[in-house]
Amino acid sequence: MKRLFLCAMALVVAFGVSAHEPESNEVVVNGYADRIVIPNKFTLAITINESDSKGRMSLDEQERTMTKALKSAGFDTDEALCFKDNFSAYNRRGAYATRFYELVVFGAEDLASAFATLEPLNLHSVSLKSATCTDIDTIREELRREAIRDAKRNAEVLAEAIDQSIGRCTYIHDYNSNGDVVFNTNSSMKIRGIASINYDAIAEEAAPEPMEFAGSKISHTIQAKFELK
Repeated sequence: MKRLFLCAMALVVAFGVSAHEPESNEVVVNGYADRIVIPNKFTLAITINESDSKGRMSLDEQERTMTKALKSAGFDTDEALCFKDNFSAYNRRGAYATRFYELVVFGAEDLASAFATLEPLNLHSVSLKSATCTDIDTIREELRREAIRDAKRNAEVLAEAIDQSIGRCTYIHDYNSNGDVVFNTNSSMKIRGIASINYDAIAEEAAPEPMEFAGSKISHTIQAKFELK
């Protein structure tokens, strides 16, 4: 009985060794890819306030002025401009209301145009709330493909150095998670007072220079194993 048990154990050990043996015929490499991503969708936060005009212009009038100016500049305010919230504040001179809006634009050229259109209105404040890239998922997929191709090239270089070649890929580990890409949104302006505006002059005005963004670097790393022949 003891002899049978020892034989069985020997077979188990031998099977275990043979099962792991292919690992000695593999090459393990990393692949890497990166890209600078430029934002193409921007959200502006706009605030209008009755106190800025000392009560001479109502919020409705300010809203109409802003909407008309944006339409004259070519923006579809029905789609791009959105009312977000309002509140009233009180001081010794009375009650003044405030309204908040968001304007969504696409591309650096339209962003510059939006700022140039809103600046002459002397609104309470206009600031860049967020910047995003609408193609980020597609870019991440491309980086994954580039990273695994880079891993394969690295494996081929190593195998060639020892007069061997690689076979099929037996293992892939994707290190990266799809976190948010953060862009710098420091561009802002804060103005006080209400001024009249010449809408025709805005429409005829030369197009403003597009705003430039440094972009944000995203990368992808993959570990892979290839058969070593």
